[in-house]
Amino acid sequence: MTISFFFHVIRDLAGTLRIRLVRFWRRTALGEEFLVVGVDVFPFFERMTGVGWYEWNLLAHLPAADPSLSVNLYAHAFGAPDEASPPALPTSIRTRLRYHHIPEGFLLPVTPTLWVLRHLVEPVLMFLDGNDVFFAPNFFAPRRHLPAVRALVPTVHDLAFLRLPGTVQQETLNNLRRRLPGALFGADALIAVSDATARDLTELTGTTARRVHVIHEGVDPAFGRSAGPPPNGLPDRYLLFVSTLEPRKNLVGILEGFRRAVTVGYQGDLVLVGKWGWRAEAARLALAASPVASRIHHLDYLDRAVLNTVLRRAEALLFPSFLEGFGLPVVEAMACGVPVIVSNATSLPEVAGEAGYYVDPHRPDSIAAAILQVGADPAERRLRVELGLARAARFRWEEAAAATAGVFRRAAGLGGRFPDAYRV
Repeated sequence: MTISFFFHVIRDLAGTLRIRLVRFWRRTALGEEFLVVGVDVFPFFERMTGVGWYEWNLLAHLPAADPSLSVNLYAHAFGAPDEASPPALPTSIRTRLRYHHIPEGFLLPVTPTLWVLRHLVEPVLMFLDGNDVFFAPNFFAPRRHLPAVRALVPTVHDLAFLRLPGTVQQETLNNLRRRLPGALFGADALIAVSDATARDLTELTGTTARRVHVIHEGVDPAFGRSAGPPPNGLPDRYLLFVSTLEPRKNLVGILEGFRRAVTVGYQGDLVLVGKWGWRAEAARLALAASPVASRIHHLDYLDRAVLNTVLRRAEALLFPSFLEGFGLPVVEAMACGVPVIVSNATSLPEVAGEAGYYVDPHRPDSIAAAILQVGADPAERRLRVELGLARAARFRWEEAAAATAGVFRRAAGLGGRFPDAYRV
């Protein structure tokens, strides 16, 4: 098994070099056009949240958007015997993930062998891949992927660490402060998921607007289809919050707004979907002390199929965040025919358009008034649902992928076959 493992590594090295030489010959001698993009896929190796689903949907649609594009996926190229294999990934015939799992019963010491493979062999393989562009969907490229980077295109989802630093986990805050300035300076192009984030980039970091390409996200078609049975214990009538439970999501304001709405007659419950995040102590205390705590339900993280069910049955999505880079749950709710109660700040008006019930996130009475408004006027609610369905249909991953491919092509110095921006 040890000999077989090294045979596969050597074959990978030889095959990678051969592909690089063949591609060079076809480009120079035959004039064929290729675009090779390396992509950081570490977000797929943990529970998928907004960044992960953003990347997943782009990768699923990029091959159809640009037939000249090939994708190399990067996480760890070598795994120890006790490490899990990579999760399911969006792949196509032009997508490649390199992964060599050291087998059980390996004859050499695993720890030093893995160190040599990851620090010496893996960088050589990534360099030989010859990526024209490296796509960093989560702000910047991991250091271990730097040998794969030629032209760099990061996606900036939000600048909460500058706008609201007290709402960002300290480790994340330190990492962004240390790494993001270099990524912004060294990037050949930048993708912002909203005009709000693009404005923050120019205002807070001094990035020139011509380097920033605004590309809105899309909506998974599964959120417009029929749903299965609900999880046990789901109330008949409820408002829904979906996201990590963290300070910038305004959970304390949500709990207080819900309490005030109940006090003046709201009959439904509140369902919170998401894992507890950093600095959630104030929200936990507010939940425990709430006089309507018996009508508040926490379902933790849900997979996409169950979330679809829970979302479609909600009376409204409650999403009065202090800051959002985009706000994908808002589009998903609108696609399910669910009204959205959102902040009148940052990207949320840009996403919800005329379909949203807008609130001041700093005023719980504003949140309570919107909750009551949704249930008090059925005709207005039907209108907002129709507006939301029409608006959600315009957020298409196909268009986002084509615009992203356009940014890659420009960063690689190729022709502008596609637009390099996409706004709904």
